[in-house]
Amino acid sequence: MLTKQQILMFEKTLLELVSAIVHQAISSKQLLFEFTQEILTKNRKGLWKQIGDQINASQIEVHDFYFNTWSLQFYEDCNQYKDEIKLIFQQVIISTSDYKLAIQQSIQTFLKEFPSNRCNERKIYQMLYQYTKSNHKQYNVKPKAKQQSLTIFENYAFQKAVNTKLEQ
Repeated sequence: MLTKQQILMFEKTLLELVSAIVHQAISSKQLLFEFTQEILTKNRKGLWKQIGDQINASQIEVHDFYFNTWSLQFYEDCNQYKDEIKLIFQQVIISTSDYKLAIQQSIQTFLKEFPSNRCNERKIYQMLYQYTKSNHKQYNVKPKAKQQSLTIFENYAFQKAVNTKLEQ
């Protein structure tokens, strides 16, 4: 978790580094966000380490702050689409027993059906996850390696644990 001082230094540091990378003065937060997204699309992961080194924070803290806090100011509130997103998910989950796949397909369907929206995909994912969790909806998922039936939440926890181990 970044301190208040680190948060204040974050944007200034991001601006300096991104300006140096794109060799251009950046005049607004919106442009800073757009250039940063472009840089990240090109897979420049070292950006978080550089910022972290300058503000005395870990690259994980900087990464998480960027995606979970700072960048959200450039997206619209997806709650206005909550009913549509849930309806899409309800339709998609019928045709698949894979929870993660159903959420991904629901997000892609939503983005196609509402192309003018400016919603954050991560927020849509979180909305769908909370929706299924709060409604106690459990879908049986059968992993290929084992023929044991897992609830959707057990499968999600297993996949998250495997991904965490792979990232380390």
